[in-house]
Amino acid sequence: MYKHLLTLLGSLAIMTLLTGCGQPDRPALVPVDDLTNKTVVIKPVIPYGKDSIIQASIRKECMIQSQLAEFVKEYSVKEDVNVVLDTKANKNSEYFLDLEIVGAVSKGNAFLGHNKSTRVKGVLYKEGNKIASFSGFRHSSGGFGAGFKGSCSVLGRTVDALGEDISVWLKKPTMNDYIGQ
Repeated sequence: MYKHLLTLLGSLAIMTLLTGCGQPDRPALVPVDDLTNKTVVIKPVIPYGKDSIIQASIRKECMIQSQLAEFVKEYSVKEDVNVVLDTKANKNSEYFLDLEIVGAVSKGNAFLGHNKSTRVKGVLYKEGNKIASFSGFRHSSGGFGAGFKGSCSVLGRTVDALGEDISVWLKKPTMNDYIGQ
């Protein structure tokens, strides 16, 4: 009986490997527009989403809302996408990225170890029509020298990484994409 069980398990393992672990083929995400050398407008202060979960200490002490907008603008230069920060930005612009911070967590500290994360979502509009969207997440434990960094500094690392992720996505945006970790 033991011999038959081993043979069965071995056969199942080989079948799983040969079938690609049983995962179905995922359709490739297709870019809706190539935004190379185009202008995308975003708000200079990214709002917290309506149902977002943001700790009170983050809301009071950290500047992740303005940092995220600045990082998106900064990194988009490398992607040849012109990002403009405009307080009057809206869906009727030629290209408008409606960004929201939908979650931010700040656990731990410099002595016990940092555990920070930020979650975002974005919808890209072209002249008022939704053409692409994403959700994204980044986590940081502080990196090198974490013991000398404050909570907002480490949380800033998450929006820095998200800013870069968003800028790469902006170049060739897709519908229902996921960015980050």
